Parts: sequence; C-alpha cells; structure tokens
Amino acid sequence: MAITYQQLRTANLSSLSDAVDAWRRLPGQFDTIARYFGSTVTKGLRDSDWKGETATEALEKFDLIEKQMKAASDEAHDVHTLLRSAFDAFQAAKNELKKIEKYVAEDKYLKITPEGRVYCDISAAPEENRESLSKGYFNAVQDYNKRVESILKEADDADSALHYALTSDPNGSARGFNTDTATTIKEAEQRRKEALQDAKAMVELARTGGDLSVAQVRRMRGVFAKHEGDPLFNERFATSLGAKGTLQFWVDLSEAHAGAQGTDLKDLKGFQDQISTNLANATHSDSRAMQQWKQGVIDAGNISFKADSKDPFYRPPGAVGFQVMSSLMGSGKYATDFLDDYGKALLKVDKAPAGEGKYTDEVWQRGADLVFGKETGRDPMNGYLDALSRNPEAATETLASKADLTHLLESSKYTDRGEALGKALEAAVTGVTPGEPAHDVLPHSREQVGIVQNVVHAVAQSGSGESLVSKAGLSESFGHIASAYMPEVSNVLAGPGADAALLTTSKAYEGLDRTDVTRFLYEVSRDPDGKAAIQYGESIYTASLLEAHVADPSLYDGSTENAIKTVAHNAGHIQGIVAHSTADAGIGSATGTEKEYNDAIKKQGDFIKTIVATGIGVGASSFSAASPLVSATAGGFLSGVSGMAIDRFYDGKQLDGALDDSLYRTGKDLNRAQDSVVQQTQWSALDAIAAHNSQLPEDSTKDLIRASVNDGWNRSDGALEDTHARPSA
Repeated sequence: MAITYQQLRTANLSSLSDAVDAWRRLPGQFDTIARYFGSTVTKGLRDSDWKGETATEALEKFDLIEKQMKAASDEAHDVHTLLRSAFDAFQAAKNELKKIEKYVAEDKYLKITPEGRVYCDISAAPEENRESLSKGYFNAVQDYNKRVESILKEADDADSALHYALTSDPNGSARGFNTDTATTIKEAEQRRKEALQDAKAMVELARTGGDLSVAQVRRMRGVFAKHEGDPLFNERFATSLGAKGTLQFWVDLSEAHAGAQGTDLKDLKGFQDQISTNLANATHSDSRAMQQWKQGVIDAGNISFKADSKDPFYRPPGAVGFQVMSSLMGSGKYATDFLDDYGKALLKVDKAPAGEGKYTDEVWQRGADLVFGKETGRDPMNGYLDALSRNPEAATETLASKADLTHLLESSKYTDRGEALGKALEAAVTGVTPGEPAHDVLPHSREQVGIVQNVVHAVAQSGSGESLVSKAGLSESFGHIASAYMPEVSNVLAGPGADAALLTTSKAYEGLDRTDVTRFLYEVSRDPDGKAAIQYGESIYTASLLEAHVADPSLYDGSTENAIKTVAHNAGHIQGIVAHSTADAGIGSATGTEKEYNDAIKKQGDFIKTIVATGIGVGASSFSAASPLVSATAGGFLSGVSGMAIDRFYDGKQLDGALDDSLYRTGKDLNRAQDSVVQQTQWSALDAIAAHNSQLPEDSTKDLIRASVNDGWNRSDGALEDTHARPSA
C-alpha cells in the first residue's frame, strides 16, 4: 500500500536515524573482530602442533571466516550508506510537506484535508468576490496538490526501494556477505524496476512452453541467476505465471527437450537447478498472492498435466502435479510451511496402497521424464525428501511422525528413495543440511532423539531391519546418524550415571534403547560406509572427551583417572560391537572386500573432516557451553586432539611394532582390531596430556586405558550374545 499523507506527516524517523548511527559503527566493529580472530584463533592454530590434512582444512576454514568478517565490514558500510540515503529522502519529503502546510496555513482561503488534498475555501469571502477568488486560486490549488502527490510518490518510492534493497540483500545468491548492495535509494529503485521488468519478460517466455529453444532457456537461466536472491523477482514470476501455469510450463519444457544430450542437456539441467532455487526462495514470501500460489500447487497435486503434441499420432505421457512440483525441488531451500503442507498432501497419496510400502512404487510408475539427468522425477517423494534435506526444521517436523517415518523406511525397500530419505533423516536429527557447513549447532532436542530412536528401532527389528541396511541405500546415512549421536549411543550403552564422564548437552541423552542400539550398530557395521562412519564418530567423541577431562578436571566430580576409565571402557564397548559384526559377516561377503572398506575409510574421512573443519564435529555437541574447549573454537578442538585422531584413522597409521597391517585396516583378526582400539585411545590421551601440560602419569594412564578398553570389548561380546542371533555363537 502506498504511503498516505497522514503517515508521512506523522512519521517518526528517530528509529531510522538510530539505525543509521548503529550501522555507521558496525564496519569498524566487524573489522576489529576480523583482526582479533586472525591474531588469536587463526594464528593459534597455525602455531600449534596440530598438523595433517584435517588441520590444514580447519586453517582454511578459519582463514575464510576472517575474510567473511572483512566482507561483513564492507557490506555494513554499504548498508549504512543506503540507510542514510533513505533517511535523507524521507526527511526531505517531510520537510517539503511542512512547507506546503505552512503556505496553506498562512493563506486566508486555502485549506488542506486530512487526506492531504488542498482546496480553496471561499465561504468566508464576500459573495460578490467568490467567483473571482475561485478562479484566481485554481492554478495555485492545482499546483499544491501536484506537489503533495509528488512528495508522497517520492516517499513511497523511497520506501519501496528500501524494502526491496533490504529484503534482497540477505537473500543474495552468493553465500556469506553480498558484494553488490545498493548504496542509494535511487540505485535501489532502479534495480527494483529492472526486477519487475525481467520477471514480466520471463513470464512471457515461460508461457511459450514447448516452443522455447535451448538458447532461450540459457537466457532465462542467466536472468534467474541474476535475481536468485531477489524476493520481488521470484514472487512476481511465480504468481504471475500461477500455480498451474508453473507446473504446465515445466511439463511443456520437459517434453519438448526430452532426450537432450551434450551441451544442451547440461544447459537444461543447469536451468532446472536454477529455477528450483528461485521458486524455493519465492515460497518464503507471506504475501496473499504467494500463499495462493503455494496452495494452488498443493491442490493441483493429483491433477494431470500434459504437453501439447504437434504429432497427431503421439500422445505425451504427462504427469500429475506432485510429480511436476517435486521435480522442481532439486535445489534451494523451500519454506517450512510449504514443505509441511505439501508433504502432508503427498504422503496421503503415497500411503494409499496397503502393504506397508510394498506397493508404493506402483503409484508412481507412470509419468513423463521430468528431470534433465539420470533421474526421471516419477517418484515425487525423491524430490520432496531432497528438499527436506535442505530444510532441517521442516525435516524434523515431517519425520517426527512415527507413522510417516515407518512408511518411508518400509517403502524405501521397494523404491529408489532410500538415499534421499537418508539425507533428509540426517538433516532432521542433526539440524544441519548434509555436506554444508554450520556455525551454530544446537543440542539434540527430545524430538530429534525420538526420530533417532524410531530409526534405530526399525533397523533393530529381526528379519526386516537388515534389508534397510543392505537393500534400501540407507546404510551410509545410518552411519552418519550413529556418529552424530555418539553421546546418546554411549550413554545408553554405559547405563545410568555415566553422563558425568560421557559429557553431552543432549536434551534426551537417555532417550535411546540399549538393546535396539546394540543391534543397530551391529547391522549398520556390516556396510563398509556405515562401519567407517561409526568408527570415526567413536574416535572423535573419545578423543574429545579425553581432552575435555584432561584440560578441565572439574568437569568430573571425582578423579580424572575414573573419567578416563569410563571413556575408554565405552570406546572398547562400541568398537567391539563393530568388530564382532565384521567378524560374524566375514570379509568379502556382507561387509565387502577389504579394499571396499579402505575406500569407505577415505570417503567417510573426507566427509568427517569437512564437518570438523567447520568447527562442529561430534565433540561439539558434547560439552557444556561453560567448557573452555567450546569457547575457544566453538567446536571442542582446542589443540586439535580430535583432528589428530581423525588423521591417524584416515591415514591408517600403523600400530607400534606392526609392519603389515595398518590401524583398523583389517577385520580378519579380532585381536588386532582390539589392539587398534587400545592404541588409538592411548594416543588421544597422550595427545591431550601433552597439549595441556597435564601431570597425569603417562604409563599408568596407558595401562588404565588398556584394561578399560579390553573390559568394554569383552562386554560387547556378551551384549551381542544377549541381543542378536550370531553365526559365531
């Protein structure tokens, strides 16, 4: 709505003035943070004893953070300039309005209405003079009203331009801080007009549907990329084309270029990713038009869309709305409310056939190829789950439903949606999009732990759970979940009272079931990627705990030796379950060849190192906010003890005195695997002692760890005998 006369004349600009002053100070503050970060954290890591690939990657991330702070300083300067320009524009408009009001007030016959309309009041003049007065004031009244209209328009344009610039800025296409923030109201208004013009042009092109050439698609991709983070452009394109129009456009384009190859295929695939991102950004608008678009897409979920055929003997297969929309969810972060509503409607159709997911695939067998690439888009759950993986909040809300989660897990045995479901689960239970850096990982909530318990229970079921690991394509994600939930896994296996040593900030660290967890670890360890992820998680958690207790003995109300004993026992227990699973399956059968496992170590190591380098890691969610380890790097890796543990695992460092078998690189010999766990745990303890100049005696600490790991290892064998049918029993 346009700014009114009363709104402008009564507008209090003090808040905007305060914002101008606040943003004036921010550039210097960001610059100070950047310099302090570089001289403390980055320099501290560079000068430390932590070496290896993980240390290098962590240093690269910290260098990037320092650069981002400097970029923040530059952008804060631009925003301050923009706000100053807006303040000046509003103040100038108010001043002009006051001048007109003053002129009117000083004139005997001029008046102004509450709506801002100037008129001539000749009621008090002698009757014989009224006609001449009216004619004489006619031009003046017209001029005043035009000036008022012009002032209000200038103020409204400034308001629209400021809103456009500020809402576009945080949604910029580049990650981190934008480098092209508008610095004046005039510049922002020009960009706003260009966005509207470009949106109109793209809608006109989209309406030609199947007649679009690849060259035109390439042009559209460029325009969409230019406005990727522009809410106005994205919303105007979607709402102008309409819900059904958007779906029809994609069916027409997919049919027209079916079978594209080479550079054409690459361009079309790139455009599909781009328009997916732009539509995702559009869904974050709360405007009435956008709400109608979102509801329209859901309402069209079961409607069939078909492309026109120029061949009278060919009838294109077409697709239903759910298939079309889900094929446009391959990129970008869709709004939580939209994903919630869309998912409920989609799951209702997906769950319609009886048979606990066995016949779900039949629902989506028919349909056009809607994806430029390897996929077809026929199973809309793939695209939807992919979208959930990029919106952890929506993923948590959707997968918290035990009935829906059970259906999705069961249906993954008979479809190809397992990998997408796995990524969505990872996002749901960690709060982090898989593969993306995160700078603020919250403690696991009871809702998240509840999802993990439902997953663990499903895998632990005799007969049916095994296929979730072996057939559904979920094993790698299960391994990542076990790794991220190592504090909860450890506490439930250790039993009540262990939380004093096995530190965690989880809101429900006791929320898993011991029997289910034991069986879950056993089953997931039969897959090379699942096994490697669990072992990395245990190693990181153990190293983080040992360092925490050595660096800050007050974390445990008792002797540090007792805390170390509990940590080491836990390491032996978990790694024992993993090793017995491998031994029971046998190298070369269910667990894969030794080469496959070694490849998995590298693959999972690359994944884990990326996470640790961002300052997250398994240990990050394990310590209280008061811990000095957390306050130092926000990740619990003050001296890189966890990083060194990862590097040893990743590089396969040999056991002392061993020439042929590297750490964890063989499952043929349980004794060697057991010794490996002892060695790894001892190394982490010694690293922590050295890093923090602890007075703990090294020899007795190593002996304590040896005995404790072995006790935990032996306990794992007995626990498996009680909970799982084993070929070795």
